[in-house]
Amino acid sequence: MTPARLLDASAVSDDWRLIRLQWHDPLPGPGQWLWMDIDGRRLCLPFRDGDSGEGWIAGVVPSALLPGNPGPGHPVSVSALQGAPLFAPDGQGLIILGQDLGIGPAMALAERCPEPTRLVVLGGQHGVPARLVPSRFYIPALVDCAIAGVGTLESLAVPSRIALTDERPGVYEGSPVDLLGRYLSDLSADQRQAVTVVAIVPWGSLHGRQAGLAACIGGLQLVELPSP
Repeated sequence: MTPARLLDASAVSDDWRLIRLQWHDPLPGPGQWLWMDIDGRRLCLPFRDGDSGEGWIAGVVPSALLPGNPGPGHPVSVSALQGAPLFAPDGQGLIILGQDLGIGPAMALAERCPEPTRLVVLGGQHGVPARLVPSRFYIPALVDCAIAGVGTLESLAVPSRIALTDERPGVYEGSPVDLLGRYLSDLSADQRQAVTVVAIVPWGSLHGRQAGLAACIGGLQLVELPSP
């Protein structure tokens, strides 16, 4: 672990924090993460964004996982990078699933690869660090249960849907994995074989479902993040 100090810990939507750290190595990619020790607590900080010219990287985490109210200059310790960067597959059938700490990197991947992305499913138990809007994209399989999307993804012409454990207008009440299942069950077998799912989720979120999911679609890339 290397001593460091926070450059930023700004509040973002839904009581999440943008954690920004100084960084002079080559930028990571979505799917990579590092350990961050802060006030005796160890957190997984997945890569969300960065700027090699200005020398920083950032991730988003729920405020509920942070001890106290850290701000710029707060001392932390960080590990070396973990994991490998994700790359969008060829074709137009990419579905991105981001749950809890996986939301930030899922959005980062969708923003970098808007053209092949058919759908982004986000959510979990901590809300979503983004502005939700009524989606302009009609998705027949989900029209009765989820019509809200992420504003920034809408502007990139990327359809998205939200699944949370608490009830909110336009949002599916349940897990993102269940919402993905509803969408896939509406596709034909041939259509599912043309789909690749990239899932960035807490460890064990696909327990008991991974093999079945992989068998019914064209491809599955799975990044499991350490749970708090």
